[in-house]
Amino acid sequence: MLKLLFLTHRYAGIALGILMVIWCLSGFIMMYKSYPELSETESLSLLPPLTLDNCCAIPDSTSLSETTYQEFDLQMLGSIPVLHLRTVDDMLLTMDLRHSRVFHSVQEMFAQNLAAGFASSRHYPEATLLGTIHNDQWTVYGAYNPHRPLYHFAANDDAGTQWYQSSRTGEIIQHTTREQRVWGYLGAVLHWLYPTILREKVQLWSQVVIWLTVIGIFLTATGLYFGLRQFKTRKSGRKSPYRGLSLWHHYAGLLFGLVTFTWVLSGLFSMQPGALMEGEGAQSEAQLLRGGDITWATISALLPRLAALPMTENTVRIEGRVLQGHLALYRVENDATRMRFDAGYLQAKPLPQKELLSLAMLLSPKGRPVATDMITAGDGYYYDHHELVRLPAYRVIANDGKNTRYYLDPVSGEILDKIDTNDKWYRWLHYGLHRGDFTGFLRSRPVWDIFMWILMLGTTAVCITGTCMGFRRLGRSFS
Repeated sequence: MLKLLFLTHRYAGIALGILMVIWCLSGFIMMYKSYPELSETESLSLLPPLTLDNCCAIPDSTSLSETTYQEFDLQMLGSIPVLHLRTVDDMLLTMDLRHSRVFHSVQEMFAQNLAAGFASSRHYPEATLLGTIHNDQWTVYGAYNPHRPLYHFAANDDAGTQWYQSSRTGEIIQHTTREQRVWGYLGAVLHWLYPTILREKVQLWSQVVIWLTVIGIFLTATGLYFGLRQFKTRKSGRKSPYRGLSLWHHYAGLLFGLVTFTWVLSGLFSMQPGALMEGEGAQSEAQLLRGGDITWATISALLPRLAALPMTENTVRIEGRVLQGHLALYRVENDATRMRFDAGYLQAKPLPQKELLSLAMLLSPKGRPVATDMITAGDGYYYDHHELVRLPAYRVIANDGKNTRYYLDPVSGEILDKIDTNDKWYRWLHYGLHRGDFTGFLRSRPVWDIFMWILMLGTTAVCITGTCMGFRRLGRSFS
């Protein structure tokens, strides 16, 4: 039985060894270079300044009046003010407020005009349409589905800039440079097994990654077993029966085998097989905090008055959101700075502390929340590490029997994040084990870099020596 297990370990290593090495080496890159994706601030920085000249020509439509909305925002599409309406059914409508029409698609000529204007504003040489695509390596995420097909443009600059425009709204939804794409391939694409031909088939991709990871777990677990079993004092005084490369693999496995195992295991958790550790999400709570919807009559009456809203030269968007049944407006600048305004008087009206406490009470069905406070730095569940979070945030630990955590935007009251029981498990068993971000101290630089480099160099040594041994053995079998 042991011999069969050992042979299975050996041939599993031959089959998966190169992939394990790739996972290790691409992990080094992902420590510093992430998959290209526009952050909120980056998306806002691409928008032109909002101007309400010649606005707003409002369509009179029965269908608009028969629908209710959860939010809206006003921004520029080139030189045209447009209104985005999100219905209570989570459908997106886009309205041209210069020509008083709802549009459902952006034609190619218009898209090229928008791209030319964007290229001029960014001082790019020119905008060249590379094609109309459904997806490619940098737009394979399901989040882009409402915008497909996509217009793919190149700036023809030294940085190799490319961007993608939605054929639905005309917005720029992805923006990359050559450097980002190169590091993205060498890092995230290899690490996540993310080539488009596989990733676009979501179920197939998920199953491939899960089963390869399961094999990796078996490989590392059996390696640990054999490594510990073979580590004992012999008559010669030696602790290991191996020599040469096998000796290096044995001792590297003893020192870093457990780390290798936990990294592969936590990689499996990232796929959440069988919805393991999948959080509930905060959709129901977001609806609860809204406390109502927005009618088209309210929006159409408000639009002509927006010119009186105080704006700065950096204003790129006006948002309308409902909180506890009351509509408020938010002036958004290109650095993601937001200011709240009363929708009736168009005067600045920051969200008072007592209203934040009222929201916390709504989120605690069993009485007063366990704790509420304003945090200006990350905590154990809401923090900056590869992904930016919005701070300060109003933290609520709900009195719901599970101490569910909510993080609210103190400007708007919207839920920025929710951490339920499954999310807590996922945070420690995936993010903690896979990225080593257990504490704020470990996340600080250069502590995290040193900590991770030591562990990853050890893990890489385990995988490289094991792979070389496997292929050396395979070579002997065929000689």
